[in-house]
Formats: sequence, structure tokens, C-alpha cells
Amino acid sequence: MSESKRAEIDRLINESYEIESLLAQWQEREFATQVELRAGQEKYQSWYARAIPLVSESVRAEFKDMYEGGMVIKRIKSFLSRPLEINQFYDPASTESIFPKWSHLYSTTFQDSFHNQRALLQAEIYAVAEPSTVLAEIASAFSRFPNFLQALQNSTKPNVPAPKIEKEEDLQVLVEACLRLMYEDVRPEDFVPQRAGGRSRVDFLIPAVGVVVETKMTRESLGDKRVGEELAVDWNRYSGHPDCRGILALVYDPGRYLVNPAGLESDLTQTQGHPATRVLVIR
Repeated sequence: MSESKRAEIDRLINESYEIESLLAQWQEREFATQVELRAGQEKYQSWYARAIPLVSESVRAEFKDMYEGGMVIKRIKSFLSRPLEINQFYDPASTESIFPKWSHLYSTTFQDSFHNQRALLQAEIYAVAEPSTVLAEIASAFSRFPNFLQALQNSTKPNVPAPKIEKEEDLQVLVEACLRLMYEDVRPEDFVPQRAGGRSRVDFLIPAVGVVVETKMTRESLGDKRVGEELAVDWNRYSGHPDCRGILALVYDPGRYLVNPAGLESDLTQTQGHPATRVLVIR
């Protein structure tokens, strides 16, 4: 893949989140001016026109279908044409109506289809970067994290205090800084789609390679078993993120509370899974 094509895909991916946020407001507010509607429609249409040539021919029909839809299944085109049309079967006086207020509900006609389009576009980058390979590369860089901390702590420069990692939030600040040395687009606390009435957030998402990076800092009450259990629960949620193809857990264990760090790494690292997973214990 050429650098120019990859850069354009990255721009479109970033722009897609802006479009999604903009169009979601229409039904949330239950109002939008004609100027706002037209601007949103034009913004998506421009995105769509630029994205189609970048999608592989083998999935281009699917990409177009996410826009066109059909007589039965309504998709993006239907939402954009009448986003504030009231469902004729909706009963505002009933608290138990099975019909939504909107004829073309944002979450089902636009959001789901748009997520699929973004995933297809993202796959053009993923095709040349296996998630297990990316996880190994990031893990290799963070295996030198103790050396990085040691260098900061050994600094003899006056008025340059060394960072202290006393809680997980401190760790996340340094992890994000290191990730930004490797990737331009690093998104902290990116939301996972809602499940069972609740929303969760990944620590960091790197959209360009489809990798989620999670941090854990051990303590006396967070040893081998508990860390493994928490990671399993987190990963089950993270797998629902449309951009997640791999998960890297960075487990910081300065107090050496883990009895068998090698076993934890081995048991929870799955290079062939979907998403692929990897654990790195840092001491």
C-alpha cells in the first residue's frame, strides 16, 4: 500500500468519527435546521465518494449496500433523506410502544451501517498488517519500559523531576506518551458500543492497526488470578469495538506481586484468536 493511500484512509477514518458525532445529534435533540441537515448530508456524501475508490473491489458491493439498503432493510441513504420523519405507528401517549419514534432510527439505519463501512475501509490497512505481528512489535518496544524509567530516574538534570508511578493513572500517562512516539493517532478512553444498557471504554485505541492497549498495575490485592480474571472480562467487552483486531495488556508489576508472570503471559496470549491477544508483564 502506498503512503498516500494509507494517509487518505487515515484521514477518512478520523473524519468518520466526526460525521458520526454530528449526525447522532439530530435525533438526540429531536431537531435540526435545514442548513444543519444539508451540511451533514453533504459531509457524508463527500466522505462516501472519496472512500469508494479506496475499498477493494471484492467488498465494494457490500460497502455500497451499507449506503443504498433496499425496500426492506433501510440503511444510510434512508436515514439521510428523512432523519426526523416520525414513525406512523409511534404512539407518544404510550409508555410501552414497541415502535420507535423515528421512521429511520439513527442507531439501526445509519450507525450500524456506517460502522461496517468504516471497518471495510480500515481493512485496507489491516490487510498488510496482521494483528499478532503488530502486538509483537508494540510489546517488544514496551519490554524496554523499565530501561526508559531507569533513564528518567537517573537523570542528573536540576529541576527535572523523574515521573512517579504510584497509581494506574500515572502509568497510563507514560504509556500514552510512548505510544504517540510510534503512532500519530492514539485515542485514550475510546468507547465500546453499548451492551446491556452500559458502556465501557478501552484504555487506548490505535485505529491505524486496529489494536487496543490496556494497562494494569498490580497491588497486594491484584495478583495472578485476579489480573487474569479482570483481563478476561475486559477483553470480552473490548472485542465488541468495531476497530478492535488485537489487544495488548501491559501489566506493570513493580512490587512483584505476580507469582508466575511468564505463565500469565503464556496463558493469555492468543495469536490466532479474534481479536488476537498478548500480555506483557513489566517489572
